[in-house]
Amino acid sequence: MKDENKNRLSIAMICDPIGNNKSGVVVSTLRFAKLLKDKGHNVIFIAARSKEHKDHSFHNGIKAYRYRSIPIPKSGGWNLAFPTIGELKKVFKEENINIVHIILPMSASIVAIKAAKALDIKIVAHSHSQPENLFTDMPKVIQPTLNNLWNKYLAWTYDKAESLIYPTEMARTLLDKLSKKNQKSHVISNGINTQEFKPLSVGDFHSRFNLPKEIDKILFVGRLFPEKSIDTLIKSIPHIIKEHSGVHVMIVGGGHLRPKLEKLVEELGISEFVTFLGLVSDEDKLHAYNASDIFVLPSLAELEGMVVLEAMACGKPIIIGDSEMSASRFFVDENGFLFESKNHIDLSEKISILLKDKELREAMGKKSLEMSKNYDINNSVDKLEEVYYSIL
Repeated sequence: MKDENKNRLSIAMICDPIGNNKSGVVVSTLRFAKLLKDKGHNVIFIAARSKEHKDHSFHNGIKAYRYRSIPIPKSGGWNLAFPTIGELKKVFKEENINIVHIILPMSASIVAIKAAKALDIKIVAHSHSQPENLFTDMPKVIQPTLNNLWNKYLAWTYDKAESLIYPTEMARTLLDKLSKKNQKSHVISNGINTQEFKPLSVGDFHSRFNLPKEIDKILFVGRLFPEKSIDTLIKSIPHIIKEHSGVHVMIVGGGHLRPKLEKLVEELGISEFVTFLGLVSDEDKLHAYNASDIFVLPSLAELEGMVVLEAMACGKPIIIGDSEMSASRFFVDENGFLFESKNHIDLSEKISILLKDKELREAMGKKSLEMSKNYDINNSVDKLEEVYYSIL
């Protein structure tokens, strides 16, 4: 509960896709908002209207102000919100907002920044975006130009904030050059609830998703987007099953690449070894972690990688793509392996090592569980609260 020695804050979190998407940034925002509310603060969301959410409402117990929007193609349900400055000024006054927290640098954030400045409200900007998340699918010849334009836009956004928050030191190293020299920045992990993510039984999970029960299972969790490099995992499977026929791959998540990835599975003749579970409930995601034996993230770009932390908290060994733009690689420390990014042969060899050696899997899983305790979200929300107080 709230520390009585500290003032109650009123915080507006600006995150267009709240309620329409299960991406890491949305999940992180919901978790932080709930814990801040539990500590006694008033929290609201500024978000986009959608087919599912057409009016102002409550989402997970948090008041959500929703505004006219347009959908983003191939985004997995993201909409850009377009409130007016006057509309947000009215809300900020009515809610007595004293912190505007920019979660995503999208259209609503531009308006929120202008409204906050007009009312002399302090602004915190959160780093959840890197060009590699956005433009991996674009022609390589124009990617440098797009990356440069996006970084200039981020610099404009960050320049308006009193303080910046990065989920990892790698994120700060990549993007801190965009900020003002006298601007404070902080590294705060998105964190995980270690009371929720933990080893547990999975009940009837296997039967409900028609999964084989008594064989080793490999798990991927995340958006089915180009930067996640899921095709690398799929291409590794024919090489794995040459030595380990008793293995199954679970792919949890949604995205526009699913038809293409399903076609790749069919072309490789490995349909019996792969199940696309799609978007699942939070409870079933937790069951998926616990039903797996090895967690794999082939991603090319991650500012942190909450799914890795979640897998670790469930006691799983991890295999991570060694991409220079992925902070997830720094979670590997005697609890798994790195593999050469986009190299499906190297990935298959690393997976095979763990499939052959159950004792090694268990030892690495125990190490993951031990390490995960350093990333409890309650510590993260305490740090976030201190950032808020420090700029007021």
